[in-house]
Amino acid sequence: MGLKREKVIITRKAQESIREYYNYIKRTASQESAHKVRKAILDKCKGLKDFSGYSEERYLKGDYRSVTQWDYNIIYTVAGNEVRILNVIHTSEHPDKRKNI
Repeated sequence: MGLKREKVIITRKAQESIREYYNYIKRTASQESAHKVRKAILDKCKGLKDFSGYSEERYLKGDYRSVTQWDYNIIYTVAGNEVRILNVIHTSEHPDKRKNI
């Protein structure tokens, strides 16, 4: 069983990325789809508070982790009782984009 974290912090960079994906989906598909994707990503981020698994982010050096929600990779770190969401990127993007955290 994993350690329960006290809080999840979504950084400004991650918030901006989520907003960009939301706006893109809203323009190209529908507002309903955009809401669904944003909610799923945010739920996955908040769920990391109780997440017992560990997935090392293979494209970054250091103590970075990642988890995927559909086609979106959530990059985060864990320090003490805090999970910090650093960025969210689409899995089709080049791995070098992950370095922009």
